[in-house]
Amino acid sequence: MQKKLIALAIASAMTVPALAYAEANVSGQANMSIDMVNNGVEGNSQSANQLNSNQSRVVVKGSDDLGDGLSAMYQLDTRFNIDNGTAGSTFWGGNNFVGLKSNSLGTVMLGRIDSPYKTVFRKLDVFFDVAGDNRAGVGAIGGLFTNDMRLNNVIAYSSPNLSGFNVHVASVFGAETPTSAKKGSAIVAAATYSMDSIYAALAYQSAKAGDANTGDLGICAATSSCMFSGGLADDEAKTFKIGGGYSMDAFTVNASVEMPSYTSAGVEDKQTNFYIAGTFAVNASDKVKLAYSMRGESETAGVKNKDDANQFAVGYDHSMSKATSVYVNYVKTTDKTAPTTLAPTLGADPSVVSLGVKHAF
Repeated sequence: MQKKLIALAIASAMTVPALAYAEANVSGQANMSIDMVNNGVEGNSQSANQLNSNQSRVVVKGSDDLGDGLSAMYQLDTRFNIDNGTAGSTFWGGNNFVGLKSNSLGTVMLGRIDSPYKTVFRKLDVFFDVAGDNRAGVGAIGGLFTNDMRLNNVIAYSSPNLSGFNVHVASVFGAETPTSAKKGSAIVAAATYSMDSIYAALAYQSAKAGDANTGDLGICAATSSCMFSGGLADDEAKTFKIGGGYSMDAFTVNASVEMPSYTSAGVEDKQTNFYIAGTFAVNASDKVKLAYSMRGESETAGVKNKDDANQFAVGYDHSMSKATSVYVNYVKTTDKTAPTTLAPTLGADPSVVSLGVKHAF
């Protein structure tokens, strides 16, 4: 009997560590495309064939039931480039956080998190993560919009669902180092309504620059990478956005209007941006997508800057299984801003034909 009790005690001790930790769930996507890019320079256009990884990622997340409708949660999100084996901008460059979720009170998260301004409008983008995505820097030809941000040192709150309504707020702890210098700050607020075939969202985002070396929202040199690169302390970036979507049978239509502004040394630069997109399900496995983006001409102290841009995208998706799909997209941009590497002369019309495969796991 004593030997049986000892064996039972040892077995119980060995199983405790397995029961003490929340289960880790692994998910993500492998997304690659062959992109045939043309820089669109009139009379002297040049083409290139590229192999690109499109927001490929591995996500590890889990939760721990604490009882009474309360749970702890975490997520670790890394982005990587399948084409060359390198990490994204940083190894853990995605959404990384730890938080608490209450069924009755809502969710609090701490970490590196997508701004609610970005989160509530991502579902309106029908070219999510591939060529045609409306965000700048995504796909072989980036989109036109630059205000969807992933912020460091964030505390964020999301309300529980209240008859279809949700509220989201976030704030950046802008100064990580004790100092008497000016510290940057940021606040984001968003609200959504979702019921049946209707989705509506609005959001406001405001960030103010601090002095150099005061944290995430301090200014930095124009050649560096920060939110206020090349800016001045007290520069302020604000933007408001409203939009929504409607689904009916095989059709979906989405639209949004964005009004960003940037104020430096008392001079305000502002513009109005517009996005409209739609999908049509040909059958259970195939879908046609269309999108039009317009970045409005900016105005600085009442002076027009002749920097408006337009982008048109059309695509076709085919689901081969629940996890795997293939797609073909065509994207064309006309941008009147200063020359870029992709469009080295004014008035160039860069375009891309993208053939890709995405596997979700």
